[in-house]
Amino acid sequence: MPKQQSGKGDVFTAGEAARYVRLTLPTFYRYIWEGKIQAPKIGGRYRFKRALLDEWLGKKKAGTEDVSGRNKLIGRVRAIKRDAIMAQVDIDIGPYMITAVITRDALDELGLRIGDSAVALVKATEVMVVKN
Repeated sequence: MPKQQSGKGDVFTAGEAARYVRLTLPTFYRYIWEGKIQAPKIGGRYRFKRALLDEWLGKKKAGTEDVSGRNKLIGRVRAIKRDAIMAQVDIDIGPYMITAVITRDALDELGLRIGDSAVALVKATEVMVVKN
């Protein structure tokens, strides 16, 4: 049976996955050890599904809207605070936590729950700076 080549299937070795996400292999392994990339082992070796890598890259799933935002931060929902009108959603994106305030209706429409994967789209025309 011929060896599977990168891009020809849905499961990658660590080297193939690193090339797919355009990282050096040492950086890719560091992301695994830091928990930034899910890394299941099969037969003692890391294997990566294309769908999980696509999710990590922020690639859209079929049927989703495309957006023009360049700052897409992918993470996991860690906390949700809701009241009658608004909701606060905390998204863990590795070394940082992003907090978004959205309407309660938007939260309900998205069906977000703690532990879900989410993308924070950041678009700002101004930034405030305060001296510490």
